[in-house]
Amino acid sequence: MAEVWEDTFDEVKKKNEDLKRKRIIDGIMEKVPAVDPDLVFLTPREILNGMKENPTIKEYHRKLLEDYECPRKRIGLLFPASDRIPWTKATDALIYRNLYASIKKLELEDDIAVFSVSPLLGIVPWEWYDTMPMYEASGAASFLVRRRGLAWNAEEFREVIRRAGAILNGFFVKNHDKCEKWHIIYRTPSVHERILGTSNDIQPFPIWPHTTKKSLAESYLKMRKLLEDIKEE
Repeated sequence: MAEVWEDTFDEVKKKNEDLKRKRIIDGIMEKVPAVDPDLVFLTPREILNGMKENPTIKEYHRKLLEDYECPRKRIGLLFPASDRIPWTKATDALIYRNLYASIKKLELEDDIAVFSVSPLLGIVPWEWYDTMPMYEASGAASFLVRRRGLAWNAEEFREVIRRAGAILNGFFVKNHDKCEKWHIIYRTPSVHERILGTSNDIQPFPIWPHTTKKSLAESYLKMRKLLEDIKEE
């Protein structure tokens, strides 16, 4: 009887977990319809498994590191990925709307190449924003994972950061010399800061940091000031 009860308990537990995960994904899809439901990663383990095993993600990494050639520009800008996708000019993500408005205001369109730093994809060139895997990786945010009642594993999270940092470093090995000067904008502390730090631990490249304590989505004026500083350097 004990074995029957254990099997029944495990089955019920799995069904409850599956139902919880479905409710979370349904909520994400309602908020961000562009997300591919097969590319939603709600915990560090799911992100890590996606990096290791998901064919769409693995093919993206291959194309990035083997096929991509960075355009030659005066400024290369690393920018935080957002859970709201796509990141094109029609985006609902305020952080990207502020970025595009600032680039236009400062007449930087011809001088800058923008790349998003992502815990899942490593780095995404802005010319790929239309065709990139439309993912959601809120599993990299510990507060959100715990608030949803899901499993947070710190070692798995660190492995995600290590892998993303290695991808970023591999990108720089091939492309750092394509832009005259590289900059990064990020909130501190943040997952994007940790990815850059991990990349630098592997092999440092000159990248000028521009940090903020507040969300970059809050203020267009703050974003414009950061880009003004970058333009003048």
